[in-house]
Amino acid sequence: MIPKVTSEIVSCGAKRHERTNTPAKKNENEEPRVLESNIRNRTKAAYHKTTNAFTEYMAKGLMGDINSNFYEFLSMRPVPTLLGSLTFIGLFNGVSKYFDARGFQQAKKLGIKFAAGVIFYAIAKTLSKDLITRPVAWATGVDIEQPYLNVVYPFPKVIMTEPPKPNDKLANKQPTRIIQDLDPQYQYQKLWESVEFPRIDLVKPEYFDKIAKKNGLGENLNSAETEAKPILKNVISTATTASRISSFLWAACGVGLAASGDWDGYYNTYLTGTKLGKCNVKKDAPLKDKVTAKLNNFWQHTKEGTLALGNTFKNSAKEFYKGAPGSKGFKKHAGKILFFTALGSSIFGVANTIIRARSIGKNLCDKNIIDNSKDSMAV
Repeated sequence: MIPKVTSEIVSCGAKRHERTNTPAKKNENEEPRVLESNIRNRTKAAYHKTTNAFTEYMAKGLMGDINSNFYEFLSMRPVPTLLGSLTFIGLFNGVSKYFDARGFQQAKKLGIKFAAGVIFYAIAKTLSKDLITRPVAWATGVDIEQPYLNVVYPFPKVIMTEPPKPNDKLANKQPTRIIQDLDPQYQYQKLWESVEFPRIDLVKPEYFDKIAKKNGLGENLNSAETEAKPILKNVISTATTASRISSFLWAACGVGLAASGDWDGYYNTYLTGTKLGKCNVKKDAPLKDKVTAKLNNFWQHTKEGTLALGNTFKNSAKEFYKGAPGSKGFKKHAGKILFFTALGSSIFGVANTIIRARSIGKNLCDKNIIDNSKDSMAV
């Protein structure tokens, strides 16, 4: 964290002066703090990272801004994925008009499935993490998705005033360099994102009492933080690894789901086949009747489209699990194998993390390792 400059006039060598603006008082919300681990905060964090990655972080990095940092660099990971996917889909569908009638239909069909694959990939990869993190958090007390709001004070912005002109009456006045303090920057990070440097300083002592109790270390320990640290780091490492492996397998299931079923039929019928603003109302009808008719048309179209989306998803899931009609051998069972592999990875990841945490807790209770009757100190 970089402290703000507080002086009004700073002398920086001969014939040069610096002037800083008066910094504002620090507010209570300008300190790092732990956020509640819920869907709202996690969605807000993902939205904040993604939008800034496209609108701010990329520009700062390309311009060589001294305030561009590693957090912003990591936040730009979705940028090449999204841009690459959109470019691939756009090019594939853009050249389809140069094909013959049959080629056009096949290219359009595949292009729609590519688009659905990107959407299902992102949804499955994101939601599947909870299959591991939620049970692990309930059983061990460690939520590896626990968010916190970090506050960083950027380097001040330096503004040079224009030097005086040669025939100016104030020619003896030297140019001034104005240092302008910038507003604090907010970063949505995860409390246990790093195994080596977890943000233990942001949690209360009661948190380690909870971890110790859930993992068999008991209650009223002399130093719950010291005794629970090995369990904490082990859970962070194993749960993070299991979550990443499992999420990619579920993402593959999402892609397979998009490749199955009649998604192009749903697209043609409910996304482009009906114009929402078109309704059977005379041109000279009152404005109230026109608005009512359009709203009714929109509601009917939305209702039918939602029901059709559910049926399309259901049929796609059946085809993914049982195989396409007429398929044999590996093609017939590929979806089923992938599904149970992803499900098994989630179950194994949860079980492995919990068993290892309890095993460490059991070993730490051995008096040959730690004697709880003696005082200990957190380091």
